[in-house]
Amino acid sequence: MKAWFEDRGRGPVEIQPGRAGQFDVVIDGTLAYSRYSTGRFPGDAELQSL
Repeated sequence: MKAWFEDRGRGPVEIQPGRAGQFDVVIDGTLAYSRYSTGRFPGDAELQSL
């Protein structure tokens, strides 16, 4: 996921460990995507829109 964003000129991207199964995308300090809220990982189209 880090590489996905950085390959598209977004970054730098930091990876922070979380609880088991946690997957959040935070952009400029704002939560942009939460696996906890959606119950799934984001698709490419969703990542692109972030």
